[in-house]
Amino acid sequence: MEKIINICGKDVKFKSTGGTLYRYKMQFKTDMIKDLMKVQSKLQGVQDEKEQFNVVDLEIFEQIAWAMAKTADDSIPPIEKWLDGFDMFSIYQILPQLSDLMLANFNSGDEQKKNIIPQEVQTNQN
Repeated sequence: MEKIINICGKDVKFKSTGGTLYRYKMQFKTDMIKDLMKVQSKLQGVQDEKEQFNVVDLEIFEQIAWAMAKTADDSIPPIEKWLDGFDMFSIYQILPQLSDLMLANFNSGDEQKKNIIPQEVQTNQN
């Protein structure tokens, strides 16, 4: 799944695949799904933009965004150089779009898996 999001006047392409999870784990030595869930739960707890994410939450968000941008465009530079290309942007506008992209990728994969596995095998697994 792919999506273009305008950040600070720049169109940035993001892509979510199985490779995104691997790229994230290799680069940041942590699980992207767990990190995404942590940031999403924090985002839901924040009532307005005046409340601040802590530094770790912001770092996780930046890592997720970079991994998805790198998946879409392998020429994306290392994360610190990539982030230098933007002014400050609102996590509240970007994170929901990125998490929707991730979830859409996993949901479509589950449907494909159900269609590939014969019905009798699915029944025996349950």
